[in-house]
This record gives sequence, structure tokens and C-alpha cells, in this order.
Amino acid sequence: MNIDKLRQSRNPAQRLVFPLDVPSAQAALDLAYNLSGLVGFFKIGLELYLSEGPSIVKAIRAKAPGSGIFLDLKLHDIPATVSQAIKSIGSLEPDLITIHAQGGLEMMETAVKAAPPETTVLAVTVLTSLEPAKLDELGSEYRRPGLYAARLAHRALSAGCHGLVASGQEVYDLRSRFGAKPLLVIPGIRPDWANVVSDDQKRVESVGNALRGGADLLVIGRPIRQADNPSEAARKILAEIASTLNL
Repeated sequence: MNIDKLRQSRNPAQRLVFPLDVPSAQAALDLAYNLSGLVGFFKIGLELYLSEGPSIVKAIRAKAPGSGIFLDLKLHDIPATVSQAIKSIGSLEPDLITIHAQGGLEMMETAVKAAPPETTVLAVTVLTSLEPAKLDELGSEYRRPGLYAARLAHRALSAGCHGLVASGQEVYDLRSRFGAKPLLVIPGIRPDWANVVSDDQKRVESVGNALRGGADLLVIGRPIRQADNPSEAARKILAEIASTLNL
């Protein structure tokens, strides 16, 4: 994926990632069709990929030919296993793919080497579902998620990863520390008008704050999926993106 081209685009839809967190191909295809043209990337996570297999990637591309594919599998295993896993999905040519930064330097290095040249490898730092109380249970190094995310980010970028996945609460610090080069992908985005039911995202941020902090891509699922009119909700978000970035 050409990161510079993405940043130069005047189309706010290029900044929006919609997660297809649904259990069936039909539900995913319906969403992809309805949101085609309003979303820069459709994110395929474990639920959908495991239930439908690799064929879902081709099917989504057919329903929304102008959108990219973000394969969010968060690979985390020994280096050889992760390398072979990435090689096995290389023929799908995803625009973005995720690995866990906690897998270590060698794992991330082998993942980057195994990925197709056109695929952007993103390292996941600290999950946005982990709030401070839960982070504290994991050990003392987690008590300051921003600092721990920065440490993981440094290791990931040293390994050659092209970008990072982190909370909007860390985006400004990551951009300040690591400059313009890494692609910053921010989940847990919640527009002020959204009424999200059963939200397990804890470290959330608004559209404007995330973008002003240096985010490149915003992952926004429930505020769109749970809306009475998902396409209209997506348009409201695009308007906010355009206003913030003066597009």
C-alpha cells in the first residue's frame, strides 16, 4: 500500500476503516455493498476469516471494488509459524495485515520479510479493550499503557514494520516520538453523536482528536453498524474527517 498516496488523497473515505465483525459472508457482503464508496478499507478479523475462509477476501473485493482489504488476524506465534502464515495468505494480497508487537523482534522481522511487497505490515501495541485496571493485572510494565505502547512501537519499527495499531490516547505521543514515517491506525474511535451498545472498547477517542494527534486511519465499527442508517452514519463521519483535515 502506498502510504504517501493515502495521505495525499483528498477523499476522506480513504481514512476510514470499517470492521466486518459479523459471523457470516452474507452479512459481510451486505455491509460491504451498502458502504461501498464510503469506506477506504474493509477490515476482516478472526471471526469472519475463520468462519468463511480466504474466499471472503475475493468476495468483498467484488462487492466493493474501490476499497482496500485490511486482514486483521493479529498473528502472534513463534517466528517460523508467523512467517509461514503470512506466506500462506500472500496470494490474497491484502493491503494491510496485523501482527502482535509482543511477539518479539525476530517474529516481526520474519513477518515483514514474508509479506508481499504491496502489503503494509502493522504491529498491534496495546489493545484498546484493556482499561487501566485490567492492564495493572498483567504486570507493572502495563501500568502506563502509553509508555508501554511506545516501547512496543520502537521495537516494531526497528523490525521493519510499516505502521502501528494503538489507542487514540497514545497517537499524539507515538507521532511525536517516531515522526511522519509510520502509518498510525487507530481503533476505538467514537464520534460524539454515537450511541454504542455493549461497548468493550475502553481507551477510546473522538474522530477529531485522533486525527489532530496524527492518526492516518480510523477504525470505526459499532457507531456505523449499530446506526439505524449505517451509510448515513458513515457520511457523518466522513464529513467530520473532511472538516478536521480541511479536505
